[in-house]
Amino acid sequence: MKPRTLAANARRNANGGVRRMWRWRATRAAAWALLERHVEPGATVAVVGAGNGHDLPLRRLGRRAGRLDLIDLDPIALRGTGRRLRLTGVRATTITQDVTGGVAELIVRDAVAQRPVRALPAPQTIGAPPYDVVIADQFFSQLLYPALSDSRLPPKAVNTVLRAHGQGLTNAVVAGLVAAAPGGVVICIEDVLGWWPGRDQPFAIEEVLASDTPMPLIERGKSARGANGRAALALAGAEVVEHAFWRWPFAGGTDYLVCATVARA
Repeated sequence: MKPRTLAANARRNANGGVRRMWRWRATRAAAWALLERHVEPGATVAVVGAGNGHDLPLRRLGRRAGRLDLIDLDPIALRGTGRRLRLTGVRATTITQDVTGGVAELIVRDAVAQRPVRALPAPQTIGAPPYDVVIADQFFSQLLYPALSDSRLPPKAVNTVLRAHGQGLTNAVVAGLVAAAPGGVVICIEDVLGWWPGRDQPFAIEEVLASDTPMPLIERGKSARGANGRAALALAGAEVVEHAFWRWPFAGGTDYLVCATVARA
């Protein structure tokens, strides 16, 4: 049987398409404005959570990097992304990997079976390190929630699992990202807040984007439970270099605020 975490994420990846490529062009441009400052020509780069690759400027990144590794749980999405890049003359190595080491799957299975959740292991090796730059592409909120949501658990039970185990899992994964870039740079790109019908925030996304001090605003917002990459970077001892923010127009009527944190491992 296909793991619940893989099935849930693969189902969502399969909904991607050409429309997203077009809709998210400004998102890719905003990401490149940040990445080009921190990815040196010839750098060894890993993109973790690459999936369909629609929200990142992978073609530009591949032309800048000396080696580009694309890492994701979903092999079908990875193959499609690698094939699309080859058509543009960019070569990337695709690595199918569950960066939680199977722990996310155990948490979901135990939650569905209403068993006590087993202990979390130490962070595992991610990709084929060492890397100069490791980019986490908006996947912290997807480590547990999609599979829990698809499991038909009541929302209260889903939230209980996320509160109890989500941040610990995120911390372990980020520690693995940091370990994969010794002396290098880790860039955590997160969808920190969302706006859609029925999901109100105490402020508009335009207020955050226009603010000189957006972090206090973000802390007041309704964010995904157990998926704070900024806190995980601090716990891993990484030194924050820069924050950047942009709008991610996910779908009609749905916007996310993206926060990218650049840190030295």
